Amino acid sequence: MDHKIEKVLPDSFGAVYELKFSPSGDVAIFKTAEFEGTVGAGFHLIKKPKIYLFDVGTGEVAMLKAFDDSWSVEIRWLNIDTVEVYRISGGYQTGENFKLEIYGFAQDGELLYTKSKEYDWRKGEFPEDFPDVKLSSSDGRYSVEIKEDSIIGVRKIYLVGEGNRFEIFETRWKISQLEWSSDGVYLVFSIVNITPEAVEEPNVKTGEIYYFDTSRRNLYKISSGSGLFNFRFINGTQIIFDKGFENKSEIYLYDLYQQSMKRLTDDDYPDGVSSIPKIIGFSA
Repeated sequence: MDHKIEKVLPDSFGAVYELKFSPSGDVAIFKTAEFEGTVGAGFHLIKKPKIYLFDVGTGEVAMLKAFDDSWSVEIRWLNIDTVEVYRISGGYQTGENFKLEIYGFAQDGELLYTKSKEYDWRKGEFPEDFPDVKLSSSDGRYSVEIKEDSIIGVRKIYLVGEGNRFEIFETRWKISQLEWSSDGVYLVFSIVNITPEAVEEPNVKTGEIYYFDTSRRNLYKISSGSGLFNFRFINGTQIIFDKGFENKSEIYLYDLYQQSMKRLTDDDYPDGVSSIPKIIGFSA
C-alpha cells in the first residue's frame, strides 16, 4: 500500500508540543509554546502556551485559548464531541497556591464550561495529573489502571481483565498518551522525559513508545528518540507516529501485528527536541 503524507500546518506553528486527534479523526487539537520543560530546582514551566483546533477536512485552524506562563497545560478528548484543556498555574515559583483550571470545548470550538480549584502546596496539596489515557478497551474486555508513587516518583501501568490484574510497565517518566486498538487487542502508549538534562542538552532521549499485545501477553518497545512522541491508529493494527533524533524529525508507520516499521518522510527539521513534525495529515 502506498501512503501519502500531506503537510497541512504552516511553518508559523514551529513549536508544536502536543497534538491529539478526535476519536472520529476529522478534527485535531494541538498545543504550541515557546518552551516546555523543567527549569531551576525541579520547577516545570510551559512558556506562553496556546491551544488550537484544526479541521482536517477544510484545513482551517482556530485558536481556542492562550495562557500566560504556566506550570503545565494538557489537552485530551473527553469523548467524540468534547475536548478538555487543563491548566495548572501558581505554585512554588510564585509563592501562590496551585490553581487548576479546566476548560471544556465542543468540536466546533464553542466553550461549554469552565471549572477551577486551588491547592495549598504548603499543606501538601497538589493538583491531580491528567494524562491523556483511555482506560477501557472499546469492547470492554480490558481496562487500565495507572498508579503513581509520588514519594519515589514511579508510575505503574496495570492491565485488568478476565479476572486478572497485573503490572505491565513501570517508569519515572511522564505517561503522555495511551490508546487502545479498535478490537481491544493492542494497547499503545508513549512516555516523555522532561528533566532538565533532556530539555537543555541536545539529542538526549526524551520519548519512548510501547505497545502491549493482550493476546500474547507481551510488552514490546516500538521506538525511542529525542522528540515528544505523538501517535494515532489508522486502522486496527497500524499506527503512525513521529520520531526525532539528532535534529531530525520524521513520520513512521508501524504495523503492530507484523512488528514492522516504515519511514514515511525524509525531511530535516532543525527545531531539535522541542518540536514535532509539522506534518499531520495522513491518507492511504
